[in-house]
This record gives sequence, structure tokens and C-alpha cells, in this order.
Amino acid sequence: MENALSDECRMKWYSVKVLFESIHLGAPLPNKINADYYVSKDNKLFEESIIVVKATDIEQDCKLAEEYAKKAEHEYLNYYGEQVKDQFVCTLHAFELNDSELTTGVEVYSRFIHATNKETTNDIIKRYYPEALDGEEEQ
Repeated sequence: MENALSDECRMKWYSVKVLFESIHLGAPLPNKINADYYVSKDNKLFEESIIVVKATDIEQDCKLAEEYAKKAEHEYLNYYGEQVKDQFVCTLHAFELNDSELTTGVEVYSRFIHATNKETTNDIIKRYYPEALDGEEEQ
């Protein structure tokens, strides 16, 4: 009983970035292919997901996050008639939250991005967040 209380007192909140790969099987239905169709033999689709975990230390945190991510794997038939499997790939990063309570405004993830003095803010956005750019800025 004392050990359980001791563990509970040591529990901290972490956010963990995990990576999933969207694996597409089968050929798309030709009459469904449109401008939004993004997967081909030359392209893959990945998803970064940030989940919040309560654990005693960072090792337990990553283990729990991996278990959760594996449980989140799923398969479905997409709009294009392809069988899609969202599969856990790996844990990318863990971040210990500075707050003991999850409330509005709590920072759940942060990282520093290293860049050279020659790189502009737009260069960084293009590299790490290309989906945030509109069509004109991408060129």
C-alpha cells in the first residue's frame, strides 16, 4: 500500500510525440481519384500524434505511450476504396510537463528547432510545417 502511494506521489504528466504510418493496400477506385488523392507508389503518409501520459519517470512514460499507440492502430476502407492501416512506427520525443495539473493553457509540448543564421523563418516553416503554407508561399 505504501509503495502504491509513493508511486502516486511521484507521478508526473508527460506528453509524447508518436509516429504512425498510414499503409494503403489495394488499388484506388479510378472513378474516385481526384486532386485530394495523395498516396501513390512514390508517396507515403505519416501522422505525428501527441498524447498525454501520467507516469513515474520518462522510461515508464514512453512504455505507456507505446502501449497506447499500439492500441490506437486501426484499419478502415477509405473513400478511394483502399484498405488503410494506421500503424504505430515509433516514439519520437517525450516532454515532461511543468505543471502538475492539466488545465487550460498548460503547455503540453515544446521543442527547440536548431537553424543556421542564414535560414529564414519561412525556411523553417517550409521544412517542418509545409502544410501551414498556402500555395503561393510554397513556390
